Amino acid sequence: MADIGAGKGYLTIPASTIVGRKGLVYSVEPDPTRSRIIRERAVSEGLKNVRVLTTGAEQLEEIPSDSVDLAFSAFSMHHFNDKQASLAEIRRILRSGGRFYVWDRVPGMIMKHGTRPEELDRLSGGFANFELVSIKRTIRAKFTK
Repeated sequence: MADIGAGKGYLTIPASTIVGRKGLVYSVEPDPTRSRIIRERAVSEGLKNVRVLTTGAEQLEEIPSDSVDLAFSAFSMHHFNDKQASLAEIRRILRSGGRFYVWDRVPGMIMKHGTRPEELDRLSGGFANFELVSIKRTIRAKFTK
């Protein structure tokens, strides 16, 4: 499993329980301070199956190709420096049939930053399946390799 744009690990930590001792969660966070917080939380909770990577979504070289069943990004995709390169890397790390879920805000009058549905649709090339699950103030999408 990979948490892309993990922030302070709010999804990483519970994901480690879901995958169990034999599973592995890659927690990808470009901010060194937030990465340190995730590491400290994992150590304090005795989690041996969390690997924290201080890098952006477009630089996932430390994750082997075809090794991840599920990747997700919650409210962080709009921060990706290069969305096209990031999706190419996520597609590379996913196993055949693996899924990448995105949950992000849609830009609006108050919150100017976010991810637009048409942008995800344009970037979905190379995935076997892409579907927008919901659009309101937030967007939910599923990419399948």
